[in-house]
Amino acid sequence: MRVLLIALQNTTPSPASPDEQTRWAELGSPMRTARMEEEHALALARSMRDGGNFAPMLVCLENSSLHRRAVQLNLPVIPVSGASVRNPLNLWKLWRWQRRHPRLLVQTVGQDAMPLGRSILRMREPGATLLSHAFLLRPPTAQSMTGKPFLAAHKILCGSQHILERLPAPARMESARAENAVTENAAAGSATPHSDGTADNDAEKATLRAERGEKGRTLRLDGDLLTLIAPGMSLDDFTPSSPWKQAQTSEPASDATAQPCGQRFIFALGDAMTPRSGAQLVTRAMAAMWQRDDLPTWEVRALGGGPRYAELLEEAENLGVSSRLCLLNEQPLPEVLRRCHAWLAPGSSPDELPESLWAGVAAFLPTVCSASPLHRERLRLNDNNPDDVALLVEENDPQALAKAMIDIMQDAPLRRRLAEGGQSLRSHVGFESFAARACAQYQQWCRQLGWLEPTPPSTGDSRT
Repeated sequence: MRVLLIALQNTTPSPASPDEQTRWAELGSPMRTARMEEEHALALARSMRDGGNFAPMLVCLENSSLHRRAVQLNLPVIPVSGASVRNPLNLWKLWRWQRRHPRLLVQTVGQDAMPLGRSILRMREPGATLLSHAFLLRPPTAQSMTGKPFLAAHKILCGSQHILERLPAPARMESARAENAVTENAAAGSATPHSDGTADNDAEKATLRAERGEKGRTLRLDGDLLTLIAPGMSLDDFTPSSPWKQAQTSEPASDATAQPCGQRFIFALGDAMTPRSGAQLVTRAMAAMWQRDDLPTWEVRALGGGPRYAELLEEAENLGVSSRLCLLNEQPLPEVLRRCHAWLAPGSSPDELPESLWAGVAAFLPTVCSASPLHRERLRLNDNNPDDVALLVEENDPQALAKAMIDIMQDAPLRRRLAEGGQSLRSHVGFESFAARACAQYQQWCRQLGWLEPTPPSTGDSRT
């Protein structure tokens, strides 16, 4: 079964410039989001190539970072020109490839790939193509959700409940499809007849299109149009850090440099410079902790680039905790977290990237996070209990966050329990697990359509 993956992201592999970091923060990290979408597309293509019922073909922008990585990984790829992805040359290359496959699943990744996915659908016979859009990290813009490329999808994969709720309900989408079909058919019926046809023939064709839909919606699939599927993150290079052991003699809280770095309790948080990251909440919690003279020496390491660096540093200075705050800009998470003892995820953004929460689980660290709907949803992956995986605190409550950070420092059994509880979640947050979930969903769809053999019944015999 052939799968055409369309991912048209165009990112830069080098570290972000200050201008790029500013744009990331102002628009909610679009470059980081695009990079994560690239990783999901590559993971899906690699998983299909290495086994299973599906054979992938990746469509990406020529000479893009995604194109270069796909070539390095020896993935089958069709590069398209970035000037206009729907130019005649691109469409001709795709037409030549698709005509060899009687059944085709087309999966777009991200908003920019939707028009090309619809173009592929229109090339093919009705009932021979399943078009699926994927919005794994953020919903498409409101304007794009009323366009024909979006409405052409048979299925839509949503990376979170927030994304699913932002998309129009299936009934509204069907109504919009009908309106588009009527508009196109009316235009076709009023067109001047060709030399080899008549107005009656044109009207007959328009009627036929209206019956089967603008894109030939003859597929009958059970289940909802909108399907939840949890995204993933890279687990490469994450290793457990050395357990923290409190020094026998405590130092005064004001003497932060007196203790060796190995004896400090180090918290870390990611994407600190993005909107609603919770970084300012952390500085206020630090100010509350600063009042305590019975705590071991601690510090907070905030990762991430963006224009809020000066703002965050100024607030830390005003609160008197700048000596305990390290602003590290963009850094490789696995390397930084080897020297940390707890992970903080105090943000409340519904568009937060998966690693902002799951990095602590990936690094075998206890996690303190806000009880936002997105965090609860991601902690419940694979039917886990959120309270077993992380220490949850109320959103936008610095006092509750400070108490949780103190509890993590002072309670070694709590740290061990959360770190151990996170391991049941860790095996489900990687890109490989995401690809397995997606392929399982594809198999379900294709079996409903009769494109794959039904699942063989279990014989109850475990012998091989």
